[in-house]
Amino acid sequence: MKQIILLFIFLGCLNTFVYSASKKKDAPKEVKMGTLYKAASLAIKNSNGQDNAKKNLLNALGRENLSVKEKANIYYTCALLDESSNSIQNTKAYLKQPCDTAALFNTLYNMYGNLFKCDSVDALPLPNGNVKFKYKSRTGNLRAKHLPNILNGGKYYLTKNNFASAYNFFDTYSTYTQPTDTMLPKVAYWATFSSYKLGQHANTLKYIDKAFAVVGEADGAILQEYKCRSHQALNDEKAYMEDLLKGVRTYPHHDYFFVNLSDIYCEKRLFKEGLTLADSMISIDSKKTLYWYSKSKIKLAENDYDKCIEYSDSTIHRDSTFIDAYYNKGISYMNLALIRQESASTDIRDPRFAEDKKAIESLYRKAQPCMEMVRKLDPENKERWGRHLYRIYMFLNRGKEFEEIDKLLRSN
Repeated sequence: MKQIILLFIFLGCLNTFVYSASKKKDAPKEVKMGTLYKAASLAIKNSNGQDNAKKNLLNALGRENLSVKEKANIYYTCALLDESSNSIQNTKAYLKQPCDTAALFNTLYNMYGNLFKCDSVDALPLPNGNVKFKYKSRTGNLRAKHLPNILNGGKYYLTKNNFASAYNFFDTYSTYTQPTDTMLPKVAYWATFSSYKLGQHANTLKYIDKAFAVVGEADGAILQEYKCRSHQALNDEKAYMEDLLKGVRTYPHHDYFFVNLSDIYCEKRLFKEGLTLADSMISIDSKKTLYWYSKSKIKLAENDYDKCIEYSDSTIHRDSTFIDAYYNKGISYMNLALIRQESASTDIRDPRFAEDKKAIESLYRKAQPCMEMVRKLDPENKERWGRHLYRIYMFLNRGKEFEEIDKLLRSN
């Protein structure tokens, strides 16, 4: 029995050995690196087979014991294959033959990607700990040679509204061109525009400051708005407020900055700052209703109803259809009426009773035309004026008007 068991063990081991040997025999032989480089050289020479040669080289990166410089050489050779592919499309364009324009530019973009990887690997320390650049000069020269077409690629994709590709090309151009390049501000503008269209707020802020150099006042205001919106989207409140204030000072006629900064001051109860801002703008343009309205809004938030009414009137004087000014004025009169009601005498025999009642009625009568104007200017927005007119008509005992508004509110 023992002999039978040993026989089975022997046969099992023999089968495993035979299977392993067969597997090794069937496994494809690893192509030598020299052969892969030779195939790449032939592909470049014959202007054919670049993609396959590049694929085989990149697959070789997974081999064990590849040196740092060997890996750098693989990426550099792949970049040369990309350049060769680009040359094919470039020749077609020069000869006015059908040309794949996207391929013309994308092969260059891929080349820059491989050059970047080559530089990254080339910068790694050798086994002795030293860093010795072997490809830096060659990658720099190859990039410089094709940089103008990287810029053309960005322009091409921009005309196609392909903002993602356009940004990638403009970003690449800006990264590798000289700091003295006079095209940089224009490229920064295109990169900023592309990234803003994509909602890429960090990228929008990356180049936006350089872009101001090539725009006039109108486009400058738009760029400044992009900057503010990007800070807001990134939840950088400090930068958002600083750039809103800069926008107000630099582009006073672009209302976005004033409106949003004034709202922030009001929300944060920075009333003094808000009034100072409004007054500074009134000193520039006293006819602009927006600045007077902002003072009305701040005074309403401060519960300074008399001043709110005053500034609301200043707003309405300049624009008789400014609905929010009528609303603020009406609410102020109603709040003054409530305040008077809280301290009014409830004793009918008290001489102050009739005086208080008369004063309160007067305040509601003043509020009435304001809220009726809000209704007239914004008839569909019952939530805004309905309950206020209900209260006014009820207090003033306006039977017909009260019934109409009561029925209207109940219809919901």
